[in-house]
Amino acid sequence: MDGKRPIPQFVISELSTILGVTSKSLVAQGTVRSADGRSLAPAIWFKLSSQNLTAADREFVGLVRRLGFFMAQLEVIRGARSSPAWRAVSQAVLEQVDRSAPPAAQGRDAALSFRAVANLEHGQTGIGELIRRRLREIGVAVIESPVPKSSLEGCCFAIGPEGSSRPCVFANTFKSTWFRRNEILLHEVCHAVFDVESDPVSLDFLDKSGEEPALSEARARAFAQEALVPRSVLVHYTNQLGLDWRCLVPQQVAQLMASIHVEQRTLLRAAYEQNFISEYLYSQYSDYTLGGVLKEISYRAWSTREFLRQQVDESPKWIAENRNTTVGTRSLRLPAGYVKQVIDTLNFGEISVAKAAELLMMDRYSFAERFGGLIAEPIPA
Repeated sequence: MDGKRPIPQFVISELSTILGVTSKSLVAQGTVRSADGRSLAPAIWFKLSSQNLTAADREFVGLVRRLGFFMAQLEVIRGARSSPAWRAVSQAVLEQVDRSAPPAAQGRDAALSFRAVANLEHGQTGIGELIRRRLREIGVAVIESPVPKSSLEGCCFAIGPEGSSRPCVFANTFKSTWFRRNEILLHEVCHAVFDVESDPVSLDFLDKSGEEPALSEARARAFAQEALVPRSVLVHYTNQLGLDWRCLVPQQVAQLMASIHVEQRTLLRAAYEQNFISEYLYSQYSDYTLGGVLKEISYRAWSTREFLRQQVDESPKWIAENRNTTVGTRSLRLPAGYVKQVIDTLNFGEISVAKAAELLMMDRYSFAERFGGLIAEPIPA
């Protein structure tokens, strides 16, 4: 990249995705400069220099973006072309939004349009079980993986060839709940609709109390909340459960969380903004400790360890372990579905063992040790 030798052609597209630089810029001779002669660094470099990012954050952003690149590459290998629906969906949503309106209003309008266009109305019930499948159906890549020792909560970036790229949304599962990740994923979807074409990557961090959110963040926060908890959903469960919002007990709040698939603060914030509860009740219900009650109602409240302990007799051993990458100084846990697709593609004879190991971002020895028993043909020593 310093111009001393040409970049090998076969790594240009991968570097382009990881660094957020166009392929044309990577192979250009000399440093790209502005009209006044100053160097123009790619926008993602400024993102990665943020004070909110630690060294671990920067490496994990690179790992997640690299995984997104390999996911897109695997689709091409398997001939399973991603759905072209995303561009039509995002365009339909944007057409319904008044860009001169306040950010929160833009987010709410966009969310209601997105629920309709992406077929997420679901009878005005909770959509948490549908989000990931619907996103993949319209062409959005979804990654959820633990990123320890990091304040990174989620991010969004583009993957795929230039000119036909699509968004990839990521949620950090480390010390996070399934309910929280529903909101993170939709938060990143909002960035995909409004920001990803002009911004190479959206990075979101754990809540920074006291800081005024940027306009794009206020819009994304409103989008996620409205997509999960529109007024129609609150009305539906008020009637179905026979609720009196003036005197909810912890069991009822937990039942609402389990039914609507959102965390406590999102549910109560939506109820307050829609005038279901007063500021006093919002504060009172926020003080409820619901962890134990919620776990009895919904397995989605279990920790990853608790969930895997229940699934131990139903799932292969590698589902619970052996999914971490080994290439690089830090490790990323790969999605189980992606690992299975790579192994199936290898067994179908569409890729070599070396390519399978590369797609899983691990060395051949680790790949053979972990997955050798799942391969139809023995792996040569």
